[in-house]
Amino acid sequence: MDKKETKWISFLGGRNLLFTLVALLLLGGVVFVFHLVGFIFEPLQIIFKTVIGPVILALILYYLLNPLINWLERRGIKRVISVSLVFVLIIGLIALGVVLIIPILQNQINSLVKDFPSYISDVSRSISDFFRDTPFEQSLRDSLASVQKWFDNLSNSLDEYFTKAVAGASTVFSTITGFALIMVTAPIITFFLLKDDQKFFSAILAIIPPRFRADAKEIGATMNSQVGAYLKGQILVSIAVGVLTFIGFLIIGMPYSGTLSIIVGITAVVPYIGPFVAFVPAAIVAFMVSFPMLVQMCIVWVIVQMLNGHLIEPQVMGKHLVVHPLTIVIVLLVMGDLLGMFGLIFGIPIYAIIKVLVTYAFRKFKTRYNRYYGDSGKYEETEFSKGEYLDD
Repeated sequence: MDKKETKWISFLGGRNLLFTLVALLLLGGVVFVFHLVGFIFEPLQIIFKTVIGPVILALILYYLLNPLINWLERRGIKRVISVSLVFVLIIGLIALGVVLIIPILQNQINSLVKDFPSYISDVSRSISDFFRDTPFEQSLRDSLASVQKWFDNLSNSLDEYFTKAVAGASTVFSTITGFALIMVTAPIITFFLLKDDQKFFSAILAIIPPRFRADAKEIGATMNSQVGAYLKGQILVSIAVGVLTFIGFLIIGMPYSGTLSIIVGITAVVPYIGPFVAFVPAAIVAFMVSFPMLVQMCIVWVIVQMLNGHLIEPQVMGKHLVVHPLTIVIVLLVMGDLLGMFGLIFGIPIYAIIKVLVTYAFRKFKTRYNRYYGDSGKYEETEFSKGEYLDD
């Protein structure tokens, strides 16, 4: 056996070429067997689908509230008391919002849903009149007819869906109970996670073999920094954008300012794509009021987006999750296609987790490569650590 073969076999961890072939065959056999007995794992899938919603919401709440709990704990307030005070405050704010704000928003939402189809028709008519007797008239009329048909189909589909939902009591009950399950269990999980977070993390670390605990700590700390910073920052950015938009819309006298601002805040969770989606209904409503209102709305929109891009987001997000805009767009397209709305909202954190794991695996690969092929040229020596990873 030549020297190159010996290096390759040593690199893989075996003693001869037969080891490599057997390892590949066994790997393929394991994949094939798991494919055949996939039905065995269906209960695990059901458990995962049941648990994943409350756990994700609980983690989001944990990342949002944990800095405040830590701050109160540093001021001498016991952690369990701090968590209890924060939960009482949140419940009080929610109750106040339900009593004072929800009725106003409900009236605005009902009115906007009722009037929006007529707004679409009026906008289409205005655009058609503007381009009448021009070379673009026919093609524009066809395009607007397609858009109108899409809205009509969407409306009919929604009516049909809700009709079936009402007719199928079991479906409605399942949806309501599923949502209620998340809303009830997520705060409970968050409470205990905030109160005993170190116990949870120590218990997880105790399961990992001692040899791998140092690496596990670094990987966990890096993921925690990446995902926590993104979730906490993106939600705070969304709240700030929604509030600034509401203030701007109030100043210019924009109709449905509360409802439209909520749409802006919610869609801001999705980078780049969200603001464009929220702009469309706001522009339609403003255009139906008057052209000057549309201009004022665009000015408010530009000011809010500039404040967000140059002041709010850099201060809130910091440098914990620096991702190129093109990468963000590609990740959103892929995750949105794979996981739907869940992928659009959580695609970037999922990408951050995968990036940490891939970076760790590749650096281990480079270390092993240098050990067996270093005489032909070495990779740069890099050990995985949170500080070194975030500085890249």
